[in-house]
Amino acid sequence: MKSLKIKPMVFPFLLIFLCLQILSVTPVRGQGIGTPKLVVSSVYWGANPMAPLTASPGDEGLTLSIVVTNVGDDFARDVKGTLKLQHPFIHEYYVDGEARSAESIGKIAGDIAAGRSFTLQYTLNIDQNAKEGVYQLSLELTYRSARALRETAETVPVDVPIWRGELHIQSVSTNPPKVYPGDSQIALTVILVNSGFGSVNNLKVTLNAQHPFKRSSTGSDESYIGTVRPSQVAQVRFLLDVSEDAQPGNYPLEVYAVQDSNKSLIGVFSFTVAEKASFRIVEATPTTVRSGDSGVTVKVKIRNEGGVKAESVRVRLMAGNYFSGTLSDLLGTMNPGEERTAFFLIDVDGKAIPGEYTADLRVEWTQDGVYSLNDTLPITINVTKLELLSMAIPAAIAILALLGVAAFLRRRRKTTS
Repeated sequence: MKSLKIKPMVFPFLLIFLCLQILSVTPVRGQGIGTPKLVVSSVYWGANPMAPLTASPGDEGLTLSIVVTNVGDDFARDVKGTLKLQHPFIHEYYVDGEARSAESIGKIAGDIAAGRSFTLQYTLNIDQNAKEGVYQLSLELTYRSARALRETAETVPVDVPIWRGELHIQSVSTNPPKVYPGDSQIALTVILVNSGFGSVNNLKVTLNAQHPFKRSSTGSDESYIGTVRPSQVAQVRFLLDVSEDAQPGNYPLEVYAVQDSNKSLIGVFSFTVAEKASFRIVEATPTTVRSGDSGVTVKVKIRNEGGVKAESVRVRLMAGNYFSGTLSDLLGTMNPGEERTAFFLIDVDGKAIPGEYTADLRVEWTQDGVYSLNDTLPITINVTKLELLSMAIPAAIAILALLGVAAFLRRRRKTTS
């Protein structure tokens, strides 16, 4: 076997070639260890991020969603989020049937890959007395990296908003549309609108009815509504009576919102009491009748002392069981200041006990061509006993008249014969 002989002049070329090969080899880097990093990327009320809810004082069982995102370059293992609670947020749980409040709520998210997110959801109640604003809660996140056994814990702030509702009076109406002194069972309808960003919960609306107004019955000056959400309209209905002595004009009425023990003014509106005709008895004759009388004409003059016209005026004498006959008279239209006389034909029961009787003179009329109104005026009737002497005089006159006729006829016969 022949040995390979390399010429001396070849060595420089081989050396250069080997150096180039060594330089062309890319060194292998050592593979680095990834690190997870968790951040809160979103906070909203409700379970649907596309339709978030608004949280308001008094809300119960509302879901707070906190989105945690891994912005690191490795898995975050065994992720757990603990939300530390403070006023006005409450989480209730029960032990042996007894309600208790938790200071914090823990939720497990499991493993979160790099670039992925997980939504932690907490069920909360909000105190009724909470004020509107943004509250900052602390969220403690604990997790491990894929290669490190040591647990990492960090606390991040979470901004949680609370909105309050804001109620306003939108409109007010009454049935009937026009209200007069003495009217009762007036249906007052108030339309409320929530123009705030939050809901109004556990709402009861009350009306502060003062003289000349009063509630028609127990509870007719309040109404329970419940929840009014943002932009929602609510209707409240009250029943009122108006005092007979109410003066015509505009009266301020206050509407209040009551939520648990909190009472706040919603608004004030003007309630109009219209003027109605007012009547007064000017004169009544006779003032005395006798038991057993029949067909007694009683005249009652009345005057319209109001400032408005009364149409189709009818007067009724409501005198009780001892009086009968024609007890109604139509007077027609009475202008302001006008006087008219009503005529009644009265029969007095013979069993009527002598004395003073107070009767009602009921005046009925229409106003503005639509509204039927009435008023009652007291009138006194004196009843006296029918005396025997008063009966004897007419009888004696009748007897004398008969005797006179008989004597005249007898004298005439004698003259003829």
